[in-house]
Amino acid sequence: MEVINIEEYTCPTGDPFADAGGYVIKEFAERSPNKNLMELIAEVTQIYVGNWKAKINPIFLNSKITQPAFDAKRKIEETMKYFQSLFDGTAEHITGNCRITGKETKLFVAGRDNSILSGSGGFINFHHAFEKGIMLSKEALVRFHFVPVACQHLQKLIALIHCSEPILTEFFARKNVRKNLWNIASGASNTDGILKSECRSPGTAIFRFVDEIISVADNKMAQISPSLTLYHFSNFGASPEVKIYTIPSILFSFYNFTQRGDYRKHWNSFVSKHYSNSEYKGASLNKTTGNMEFNKKGEITEIERNEYINWSNTIYNRLLNDQSIITYIRKWSEKEEFKFKIVEIYLINIRNMKQETLKKIKEMTDFIFEANKDNPNGIVKAIKKLNGVKNGYLLRRFVIRDIVSRFYEVEQENEKAIITVEEYADYLFPDSASWSEMRDVLLISIYQKLHEKNIKVDVPLDDEDNETIDNES
Repeated sequence: MEVINIEEYTCPTGDPFADAGGYVIKEFAERSPNKNLMELIAEVTQIYVGNWKAKINPIFLNSKITQPAFDAKRKIEETMKYFQSLFDGTAEHITGNCRITGKETKLFVAGRDNSILSGSGGFINFHHAFEKGIMLSKEALVRFHFVPVACQHLQKLIALIHCSEPILTEFFARKNVRKNLWNIASGASNTDGILKSECRSPGTAIFRFVDEIISVADNKMAQISPSLTLYHFSNFGASPEVKIYTIPSILFSFYNFTQRGDYRKHWNSFVSKHYSNSEYKGASLNKTTGNMEFNKKGEITEIERNEYINWSNTIYNRLLNDQSIITYIRKWSEKEEFKFKIVEIYLINIRNMKQETLKKIKEMTDFIFEANKDNPNGIVKAIKKLNGVKNGYLLRRFVIRDIVSRFYEVEQENEKAIITVEEYADYLFPDSASWSEMRDVLLISIYQKLHEKNIKVDVPLDDEDNETIDNES
């Protein structure tokens, strides 16, 4: 066999599966520096066949390992024979550029039996020049063989994490290797297959990965604000599929901000309210203990935070789907303190709201409090009116009658209007703005000022709107 340059099997390529497989090879090679690559292939194959009982069908369909007609010994023998044929060039091949590494070399057929989510011979019409499959180098195919050890089993599918910063992709891949090898060595239960994720939702899982990065990364890495992608897939049977969940750099940066200083407590308390689990339908957060409480026929079961933070979460799902969470913050703000700076950072960086718009909203809030400093019922009246706003016309009417007009009455000596025509048109009601989001932000600003000043008022909730939010949660 030719002398192997390990760098060709471990350097980043940009392909999420090839990169993960390469980092697994790197981990195995460092653990067994005296083994050559064929010996490392034999080692991981033994794990698949001997420890995992060949349960890698969701990744490799109809491979030598998953072939039911082969016994364990033959599964290993056929696998090793295949990889030997790649190294000595006896397997059918052509010469060209590998679709993953880009290098000109011998190319071999890649189908569902030896690569991930690629077509097989039955889908020849989908391949370039009607080839039998995607034509890949042995370096790419060897990388793929190690991928299962870098993955996790999540909700009946397979999850693999990839990051814009290769060092983080490597971190997660090697961490999974270490977990797998430790489980095998210790004889831990439920280790007869791909590592099982503790998360109950891919949306939650990717945020738990972000938590790990924040907890272990230095300030330099936090400033980089990488993007993360979670591939949630199956290559099994007649229904191969993949769903892609992405935390772009700007969302990573925002989430990182929420986990710093005093903001962490406020954000995590808010997010905790929105975890859900079909097995504990109706469970609610006890804000005093921080645990979830599930009432079944009068019997209360408490679920601790370290368990329920792996459930599905409405806020995470909306962030991943680029949907607004402002209505949820507004409902939370009715009763709970929530740092308004979080709202500002979210609106400016994620929702692309202009800073001038936020400035006007805060000025309107200040005026409502100043105009009613001796009459808290005036603040209650303003909240009731805003809760009753159901369209853009009513919101514009509120701004003109209750802010602009009232400011003129109270501040007649002030030559400057609280809102100019330009500010009204450019910042409060531009064509691209959402009237409902602006109304909710104004309400959040009012609620948080009430919390800040410790002013207690009794404001009837908007039942119709609250019911809608609860159903969405």
